[in-house]
Amino acid sequence: MPTPRRSKNRSFTLIYVDGFAGAGSYRESGADYEEFDEFRQGSARIALEIVDKPFDRLVFIEKDTDAAEALMQMANEHPERQIYVVQGDANLKVPQFCRNMADFDRAVVFLDPYATEVAWTTVETIARTQKIDCWILFPLMAISRMMPKDREPDEALAEELDRVFGGREHWQASYHDSPQRSFWDDEPRRERGPSQQIALLYRRRLESVFYSVAPTGRTLKNSKGSPLFELFFAAGNPRGSRIAMDIAGHILERL
Repeated sequence: MPTPRRSKNRSFTLIYVDGFAGAGSYRESGADYEEFDEFRQGSARIALEIVDKPFDRLVFIEKDTDAAEALMQMANEHPERQIYVVQGDANLKVPQFCRNMADFDRAVVFLDPYATEVAWTTVETIARTQKIDCWILFPLMAISRMMPKDREPDEALAEELDRVFGGREHWQASYHDSPQRSFWDDEPRRERGPSQQIALLYRRRLESVFYSVAPTGRTLKNSKGSPLFELFFAAGNPRGSRIAMDIAGHILERL
């Protein structure tokens, strides 16, 4: 990989990494995501078309073969830009990128999985670099469906939640003993709190590993008013944290 050119106005190389880049133009979703089914610009193309303070290098990661080929075609349309398309699992490729960062590299990583693909170990690796600011589209509806309201999930789902949260205690805190208990109950029934409590628990996880997390996120809902995603911003670079938080706050307010 050639040495990336730095912007004349920066003393570091600024890299954009999209962990789930799709085909670069749109992202399909299921029946519960009606307004997200429309053809729209994808995050990869949006990052590419930033012109006021463009990224020095762009890395698009995509597991699907056809989508990766579409990204390659998009990259070929911009031979003047340093664009790298990486086919593979974001949970493998993003940590690999983190390990290969040079001293003067700084990055913005965007993670918008289809469902629960992002492992906590990936998020933790990003934070550990202290060189990366991270946008995370947390799949609130998908997680909520894995967590029944009237009981704790079975072991298979619990292990998947462990992978997303980085430990059982971090999601299990959303459950509490139900005040309603029949004579036949050997143990108290367990109830889950509202979905926003799940989002709060994930925010606390982010706060435990990143230098700072934007004080407010943004809940994205479908046309029925059901929460689909929670958008978080976390800053890993202590020196640039204040400026990053100001920019992120401005973006979140406008969404």
